[in-house]
Amino acid sequence: MRLNLILFFVLIIFALALVNVEHQYRNHYSKWDIENKLTIDLKDEKTKLQIEESDKSGNDRVNELAQKKLNMSLPDSKNQRTLK
Repeated sequence: MRLNLILFFVLIIFALALVNVEHQYRNHYSKWDIENKLTIDLKDEKTKLQIEESDKSGNDRVNELAQKKLNMSLPDSKNQRTLK
């Protein structure tokens, strides 16, 4: 009888430990999932920023090539006309 009581309490302790471990696992998995989504969002934002940067550097490159290789320049204010 006494052994059964001891085994019963050991069983209860292990059952509570199992419930606690499963709860911790679910919490950690939930946090990991949130961080994973944040990582994906940051990668997407990084890609968008790199595309924007390449577009801006493309315009600068065109201006540099126009000025150096093609000897183009902005017109003087004397040569500019405003159309209305």
